[in-house]
Amino acid sequence: MSRILPFIAGGALLGAVAGLSFGLGNYTAAWIVWLLYFGVVEVTAVLNSRDGDTLSEHVWLWFGTQRRKPGEPARKVTGWVWLRRFALLAFVTWLALHFLTGGLV
Repeated sequence: MSRILPFIAGGALLGAVAGLSFGLGNYTAAWIVWLLYFGVVEVTAVLNSRDGDTLSEHVWLWFGTQRRKPGEPARKVTGWVWLRRFALLAFVTWLALHFLTGGLV
């Protein structure tokens, strides 16, 4: 049941916010639904206390930045890992500048 909860909650959010889309605009309503759905998924992941289910844990895994667990061998940092990390840094930097400059970057 806990795995299907985000999908049920997402459907409920979509139905609840769909009526607002005419007053707010379709894109505004879609972003509200997306943010609420993300919040439901993330809170569910945090509360179930399993490894590898939050956004942070996925990003750490995808970009090779997760910490080593005791007794686990050291992870090899390859050129591919550095490329992924650089791509993440470049994207986050661009996004911050994009928001802070009002779209000039």
